[in-house]
Amino acid sequence: MTSYSFQFLSQIATTTTSTTSTSTSTWTTSTTITMTQQVWLNGNLDGSRSASAYDGLWGITTIGVTFQSNNPPVFNGYIDNVRFEARAKNSTEILNDATLHVYYSFDGGSRTDNGPNGINGTAYGNLSSTTGRVNQALQFNSGPYIYYSYTPFYFLGISGHPLTIALWAKPTGSYAQQTLVFVEVPSGWCIHYLVMQSTGQLVANGWNGVIVATNGPILPLNTWTHIGYTYSTTNGIRLRELTAAQVWTLANP
Repeated sequence: MTSYSFQFLSQIATTTTSTTSTSTSTWTTSTTITMTQQVWLNGNLDGSRSASAYDGLWGITTIGVTFQSNNPPVFNGYIDNVRFEARAKNSTEILNDATLHVYYSFDGGSRTDNGPNGINGTAYGNLSSTTGRVNQALQFNSGPYIYYSYTPFYFLGISGHPLTIALWAKPTGSYAQQTLVFVEVPSGWCIHYLVMQSTGQLVANGWNGVIVATNGPILPLNTWTHIGYTYSTTNGIRLRELTAAQVWTLANP
């Protein structure tokens, strides 16, 4: 059985063969400017062709089957998150659509997932909403936290799968051993992906049979810092931190 996350489908030859039990994000774009149709798999361009613009004024759209013959081919698998947008997206937008897993703005104290998958969080303890780096933030102190069931975070359990975790953090009070992001799997393993040591030093952890750690700088107290954690089989774990002032400087050289 094949599992797909479909956006839109068109008849373009691709170079990739689908793999059983693998989730694939598929986008098809068509633009009258370049007269080109393209198909993207998991954010990567996989096939394209020259094509005239669609001039039809009406028609029938089907998902999972076509009725062009008396013996229609039926799709066998899962389809989710179908979208049609009346414009051609660029490569950056398509890559973001294909790879964004969850996005929590925390605006107004909300634990709602503003991303495409609707993986909402549950608060344990009392969390208060406060002024954030971008709109509002949640204030964590002495116990309260937010948790999400592991099942939706599917790719964190696949060996070698690339990932990025990004957030703004503002430590207050005094330095202490603290966890920013922690993942536990029912099968038994767990990783403190992002932690702050008692010295204030930021540490990014991964797993390769044993814990693999990458040390970052000391996070300044009472200052917003943007933290980016990335992993790929090519570059391993990489950690990037920028204060709000540094971000402003990069945006306004």
